[in-house]
Amino acid sequence: MSVSELRSDTGLFGPYAGLPRHYDEVIAAPGKLRPHWHRFAELTGALGAEEFARRWDQARRLLEQHSLTYPDPSDPTSQRRPWELDPYPLLLAADEWQTIAASMRQRAVLLDLVLRDIYGPQELLLRGILPPEVVYRHPGFRLPYCGQQPPQGRYLHFYAADLTRSPDGKWWVLADHCEAPSGVGFALENRLAMSRMLPEIFRQCQVQRLAPYFAEVREELTQISPQHLRDSRIVLLTQEAGGHSYFEDAYLARYLGYTLVEAGDLAVRNNHVFMKTLGGLVPVDVLVRRPNSEECDPLELSKRSAFGVAGLMHSAHSGRIAVANTLGSGLVESPIFMALLPNLCQALLDEPLLMPGVATWWCGDPSARQHVLSQIDRLDIQHAFRSRGSEHASATELSGLSQAELAERIVADPISFIAQERVTRSTAPTWSDGAARPAYVALRVFIVASANGGYAVMPGGLTRVSFSLDSLRLSLVEGHHSKDTWVLSDGPVAPITLIKTSEDDVPLRRGGAELPSRVAEQFFWLGRQAERAESLARLLRIVTLKLTSEADSASLVELPSLLRVLAEGGQIEPGFVVDEIKTRLPAIERVLPLSVFDDQQPHALRATVTKLAHLGAVVRDRISLDTWRILRQMDEQFWPASTETDLADMLEKLDSLLRNLSAFTGLVLENMTRTQAWQFLQLGRRLERGIRTSSLVRNMLQGVAAMEHAVLEALLEVADSIMTYRSRYLARVQLGPVLDLLLTDESNPRSVAFQIAHCAAHVDQLPRDLDVQEETPEQKLAKSLVEMIRHVDSRTIARDYNAGDTEQLEWLFMKLESTLPKLSDAISHRYLIHVGPTQRLAEIGGIELVLPDELEG
Repeated sequence: MSVSELRSDTGLFGPYAGLPRHYDEVIAAPGKLRPHWHRFAELTGALGAEEFARRWDQARRLLEQHSLTYPDPSDPTSQRRPWELDPYPLLLAADEWQTIAASMRQRAVLLDLVLRDIYGPQELLLRGILPPEVVYRHPGFRLPYCGQQPPQGRYLHFYAADLTRSPDGKWWVLADHCEAPSGVGFALENRLAMSRMLPEIFRQCQVQRLAPYFAEVREELTQISPQHLRDSRIVLLTQEAGGHSYFEDAYLARYLGYTLVEAGDLAVRNNHVFMKTLGGLVPVDVLVRRPNSEECDPLELSKRSAFGVAGLMHSAHSGRIAVANTLGSGLVESPIFMALLPNLCQALLDEPLLMPGVATWWCGDPSARQHVLSQIDRLDIQHAFRSRGSEHASATELSGLSQAELAERIVADPISFIAQERVTRSTAPTWSDGAARPAYVALRVFIVASANGGYAVMPGGLTRVSFSLDSLRLSLVEGHHSKDTWVLSDGPVAPITLIKTSEDDVPLRRGGAELPSRVAEQFFWLGRQAERAESLARLLRIVTLKLTSEADSASLVELPSLLRVLAEGGQIEPGFVVDEIKTRLPAIERVLPLSVFDDQQPHALRATVTKLAHLGAVVRDRISLDTWRILRQMDEQFWPASTETDLADMLEKLDSLLRNLSAFTGLVLENMTRTQAWQFLQLGRRLERGIRTSSLVRNMLQGVAAMEHAVLEALLEVADSIMTYRSRYLARVQLGPVLDLLLTDESNPRSVAFQIAHCAAHVDQLPRDLDVQEETPEQKLAKSLVEMIRHVDSRTIARDYNAGDTEQLEWLFMKLESTLPKLSDAISHRYLIHVGPTQRLAEIGGIELVLPDELEG
């Protein structure tokens, strides 16, 4: 429901009241705001409900354009943004935040010390402070993690904690995240939206900026580089395109200026990690990982090799690569450590925990087990050992058991279970169903190691919101709402920039050969899919205009030829162009809209647009924000207006789609730097247009209808060349000039000759061994095509065709439609064939045979 329904006479929060027996973040008592909310309430009240609503509508549109979601071709509904940002931020007073930050710094130091000991001297085990079964029964403990040389001796470079309040207002730690903490991208996205929505209120409330945290991230990653160079190569290893964290990873990589890579982009040679690019192997200094530790190296750690780089573990042991977080760091985020941290804090830091965790009992301790069994109806039973990503499945499994079944499991294997006090979270106003209503909140705080040996805490975080007290042991993408978190300052807040400044000269760079072959392939197919969508949309628009004209469709001699092109492309059933069958089929006017918007039909225009948006999402970190907005916009808009969409509605959608495609093409041509990414995008576009134009002309000229004036004119319209033809030849439409314009005229950007010439030019720009003078196979193919098309005599071919001799024209189409795909294959085999994830082949006598990642495409 829109915020515009707020009434100014009740204030911005309306008649809001918190819930009994819960701490409310805004209301101290009925009708009384907490002190640090006064300024915000005063400023938003002066702004007015209508203006607040108008700005919120703008912010929501901005969020839709920037959305951290991933369009899945198999599930169009997945495009929904998982976190709906609430217009009310969560405000925290400066003195309260100092207490939280100090507690988080202490906790990060403590967990890092625990990891150092477990994978190092293991004195905690020797002294009996840490029970041996906590480590050796833990499925996340692997011997290869021991003996690593973590950068600067640290295992924990990034850390996050989920916090909430008890009814008396005290903060408690709900969970620790030490493997590869996620959510910082959502927090950044929320902040950008809210600061643009309420810029003057944001400044006057003296909200602390998030930029200092990201400056610390950059500084830490530079410091841990084995080379200690300011220009160290830092990559962010994501799980896979389509994974839950992929878009957040792409968002952060772009914001921080790092390269986003997948496992297939990396290889280990002589203990060094390299990125496989079109220009060769490029050394990597720092790897920020998103996959779980056990998934990072299939050679030493796990059969789950989809996200791993064979040899990464050995490289980390040798100190040749800095991995953040260090492999194995996720061990201490299991809930069993929540029960042990108070004692560990006393033993390692000689001080109590500044912020307690939620009360936790480990059933491996006899006295704790007795307490749990006696209070099992009041406690939350969980698995003691847990790995990132398994929280939901673990919680779902135990929630389906009765108390008797839980007790039976605990008695049978007490080491594997813990119990926690059921948490009562604080509440805050959230806009829902037209009113401000209380919702439960939990705050995720983010911490990064700092160069001075300590830890820095982001002044803010991700506030998660839900309307039930169900467990928060879910992934971020399964949430409901979120809030921007405003940490207030006692004084003016100085601006900060992430733009690097240095007195040293920065070496000039041009080109862009350091492009992973996987990314080059994605750009190649982005160009092909964009051209497929445009050519099909133009064809469908002409067909729709013909079908909705005043003339009887049966009298349109060009319509069968147009339908033949649609049928060959798989957009409609072939029966619509067979006289004996089409009379038994439904009317094309009724079927066509259904087939166009059928996202389950791989050749349908809707499916093509989905694939185009999917590819745009995959390369989002390498395209401009405006380009991404256009791709997302066309994906969101090209859906039927209703279940009863007719030709008129479809025509409107086609016009909108073509406008967006034209905007996309313009941005690519005018704004995209001429790097290898651009070369492959253009190659894909030119090859696809050449193949489709040849196919279009061939299909339209079949049969006696090719002699018809209307057929030739329709052909020119579909090829977007009718205006050029008329400017040259006025209204005299003849086959010779048509063939010249569409096949052999290199000045026409829609002709086959134009596509071939540009393909040859792009092929010449691709990286290759300059010491080898011989032309590559793709160069030879491109040159042969150029020579062939330049020797075509359109006038002679047309004269022979009109006389009934179709041999020359058929030969030309055969050569074009066989050689252009061969050129595409040659380019793919040389540049776009890259090794997939390393796979284990077999296990013999406990020894696993591994297919190493040694082949280069």
